Amino acid sequence: MEIGIIGAGTVGTVLAKTFARGGHQVMLSRHSGPASLAPRRQAFADNVSFVEVTAALQQPLVVIAVPFEQAPTVLQQVTDYQQRIVVDVTNQFTADFKKIKTAPLTGSEVIAKSANNARVIKAFNTLPPEFMDGHVDGVGRRVLFYAGDDVAAKKEFAALVRPLNFRPVNLGKLRHGGSVMQVGGGLGNTHFVQIDE
Repeated sequence: MEIGIIGAGTVGTVLAKTFARGGHQVMLSRHSGPASLAPRRQAFADNVSFVEVTAALQQPLVVIAVPFEQAPTVLQQVTDYQQRIVVDVTNQFTADFKKIKTAPLTGSEVIAKSANNARVIKAFNTLPPEFMDGHVDGVGRRVLFYAGDDVAAKKEFAALVRPLNFRPVNLGKLRHGGSVMQVGGGLGNTHFVQIDE
C-alpha cells in the first residue's frame, strides 16, 4: 500500500520505519519540504521516499502525525478525500503539554471534521513512540487500540497492522473509542502485550 505520512518528528519517523518494514511504499513529508529530510536518508529503508506535504496527502492511506493544533489546517488542504483512510495519531495538547479542550467533540471527531469525506481511524496515540514499531521483549504482539466510524476502513486498517506484530483491538466509533483513547480518557500511554496461545 502507498502510505503518506504528514510529520517527520519522533512519531512520524517511527511510523515511517514501521510501515516500511511491512513492504509498503511510504511517503514521508514535513512542512519544510523533502530537502530538509535529505540528511536523514540513511536512517530509512529504500521504500521510504521524501515528498511534499501535498503529495503525501494524496495517498490511499494518510497518517496525520503533526501537533493537534496544526492538524485541521493541514488536512483542509485537501477538499475531498474521496473515502480514503486518514489515520489520526494526534493527542489534543499544546507544545507545553496543556490539554486542548474540544468538547462537545472528541479530538478525533475534530480531525474527522477537518478531513472532508475521509474515513478516519484513531490509532497509535495511546502508545509511547518506542512501542509504535510493534516490538515486544519476548513473545507476543503489541496491543494496538483503534477506533473509527467506518467498518470497512477499520477492517482494512487491522489487516494492515497485524503483520507488523500488532494485536489490533477495536474500541468502536470515534465518539466512544476516541474519547477513551484521547488525553484524559483512561488509555493514554498504555503498552499491553497479547501472548498468543
